[in-house]
Amino acid sequence: MTDAGAAGNGRQGHEMVVQLHPVAMRVAELLGPHIERQGFELVSVEYHKGTRSSMLRLLMDRPGGGIGLTDLERLSPMLSDLLDVYDPIEGRYTLEVASPGLNRPLTRRADFAAFVGQRVKIRTHRAIDGQKSFTGALASVDAEGVEIEDEPSRRRLRIGFGEMKGANYEYDFDGAGRL
Repeated sequence: MTDAGAAGNGRQGHEMVVQLHPVAMRVAELLGPHIERQGFELVSVEYHKGTRSSMLRLLMDRPGGGIGLTDLERLSPMLSDLLDVYDPIEGRYTLEVASPGLNRPLTRRADFAAFVGQRVKIRTHRAIDGQKSFTGALASVDAEGVEIEDEPSRRRLRIGFGEMKGANYEYDFDGAGRL
């Protein structure tokens, strides 16, 4: 597996390994380099097609965290203009530019690597031993996927990136963010 960047940056670990909707992937490829030149990172792209209108959500952050509302207000019109130029979405859609929030999505291998030892939630396309949602400590990450210490089953499970529907850091309010 190579690390040629799906978002066009080519830096190791920075391609999106969790499969996105094809429109979301195209948007990430088009906008990723522009966002990075502004000093920000595109954490995730969500696309939900509707019957009358669709929704495109761009989750942005500063490398190392700490994006503010004024940053999002500055980025939103620029990204809207770029989307108008590239026109990657058919029909009407609503653009939402937001921070990744407390339970940050994990979409790139580098995201997973940064959260080893932390509590995460992983959702899969198909059930693994009758289960599609796994929550627990992220034990390891490699080129093919991850190992998670699943809390409900008390087992260590291997989940490939291709099996993942989504993943995010899971803040533990009871443990003040710690396991």
